[in-house]
Amino acid sequence: MALITENIFWILIVSGVITSTMLLAALAPRAVFQQFFGGILEGPLGNAVMRNWGLVIGMSGLLLIYAAYDETIRTPIMLFSIVGKLFFVGLIFAAGSGLKAARGGAIIDLIIAGLFITYLVGS
Repeated sequence: MALITENIFWILIVSGVITSTMLLAALAPRAVFQQFFGGILEGPLGNAVMRNWGLVIGMSGLLLIYAAYDETIRTPIMLFSIVGKLFFVGLIFAAGSGLKAARGGAIIDLIIAGLFITYLVGS
């Protein structure tokens, strides 16, 4: 636990950078969704949903980077991130083989959420 506490700055920076890469989905939703999920949402509504999803997830990554520098807002940002990541993990694994392509990202999110939970419990 001390290892996580001592390195939370870098954990937040790395996890924030990884998470913020989803900002690419706001710019190129079809390419990102095809790569990440193995498919895309068709039509104008699908395009809007993919872009919005990319922006919201990407911005949460930027908030994690900000939380690395500002301890006063660290806990609420980490809690927000934990909820979002665990919800995503649950959706991906509940979908079974239909979203097999996204399992790698879900596992990364599960690891990040676990690190954040460990930090918050130990603080």
